[in-house]
Amino acid sequence: MVESDIKDFGSMVDRTSGLPDEILVSILSLLSLKEAQATSILSRRWQYVWAYCITLNFAEKILVRFRELDREARELERCRYVNWVDSVLKQHRAVNIELFRVAFNRGPRSSIDEWIQLAMRKGVQMLELDFSAHAPLLDEKYRFSGKLFGIGETSGLESSCSEYIGFKCLKVLDLKSVEVDQVVPEYFISNCPVLERLAVYKSYSLVNLRVVGQSIALKYLVIQKCFGIESIEISDANLVSFIYEGGLENLLLRNLPLLVEISLLEGLICYDLKIASRSLSCCLSQLEILKLKYCNIPPSLYLL
Repeated sequence: MVESDIKDFGSMVDRTSGLPDEILVSILSLLSLKEAQATSILSRRWQYVWAYCITLNFAEKILVRFRELDREARELERCRYVNWVDSVLKQHRAVNIELFRVAFNRGPRSSIDEWIQLAMRKGVQMLELDFSAHAPLLDEKYRFSGKLFGIGETSGLESSCSEYIGFKCLKVLDLKSVEVDQVVPEYFISNCPVLERLAVYKSYSLVNLRVVGQSIALKYLVIQKCFGIESIEISDANLVSFIYEGGLENLLLRNLPLLVEISLLEGLICYDLKIASRSLSCCLSQLEILKLKYCNIPPSLYLL
């Protein structure tokens, strides 16, 4: 670099730092969370700008190779991850949270409960919990605490918990390798007045599911690889799209005037296909998208 270039560089004016906070936060929201945090070292002006971002995406590339780590390395990564999330949340200054996404092997339940409670207090709109980095045993999977729903751990449904906050702003709920039974998804559907999308992936405790009532806001329902499921009833609702991946035993669809997309995947066998055809008869004329994955297996197998 020549001397004239050095002088010009030294005389450059930092016009970016003079922008309003709202614009700076919008710019940082386009970066990954760690990249946004790194801007805090630029100057005193930038020290806490990142803390006003309303998108908190704690997904990391290490998720891809987590399965390959040995037990000790996994525990170190888990502790590091939990400490990172805790640190960010302690410094977070925005009043609201638009997206809160955790994507890792599950950490301590108490920590996860606290993260969700903070997101609830800040009116989270999109909540995504992805604990599929490593498939733990069923009893090791994360389950929602009763206090998140206003239910005491040893109390009945009628007993409210003093720490209850509610999910009044929640629009999207995406659960991967989070263990839920029938009560949890039906709670969210009935008690989240603006919930439009619900996705449940790999929850083996989910056996039955009912989506019933025109008053609910749900428009998009995705159920994937919940292999313990026996029945799904969707009726008198404003559902637009239904995607299901897994075997079928009992599917009831009734009075769904807005339903335009149905996907039934994961290789339907003959028995499943008969159930599907009966269930779809009420809405075939209005469908715009219909996807069926059919698996042709020998009769001797599906007659067992």
